[in-house]
Amino acid sequence: MGISKKVFFSCSMRGGFGRVAQEELRKIPDIIEEQGMVVISRHQTSERFMESESRLTEKAIHDRDYGWLNDADMVIAEITNPSLGVGAEIADAVNLAIPVLCVYRKEYERQISAYIRGKAGVVCMAYTTDEELKDVILDFI
Repeated sequence: MGISKKVFFSCSMRGGFGRVAQEELRKIPDIIEEQGMVVISRHQTSERFMESESRLTEKAIHDRDYGWLNDADMVIAEITNPSLGVGAEIADAVNLAIPVLCVYRKEYERQISAYIRGKAGVVCMAYTTDEELKDVILDFI
């Protein structure tokens, strides 16, 4: 068996959760790991995420996340909940020539950023169920 691919997972955990709840977002790293990959940025889905992040400066958070991004083989971003930070991470990944998969809930397709969906180097795919999400991830890798 070869070395597992390292995935930088990104999602909006500070922003509003009107579209996808934290509990739903927490399932995605499990789905990624079930495919034999390693999620190197799993901290975002920790139940104590906000508490642990509050102990860090903004620069420390940026530098840590950028380090993980540089170490990643690919980025998988859940973009249903809009986030400036996730958008910046997607742009950084594209500039670093790291493959990017953006996933979003199909019912919000019309609200997903056209800029991100049209960006070269980014694959955007909709999903409705966890099974569909697994298939999208498998097709990407």
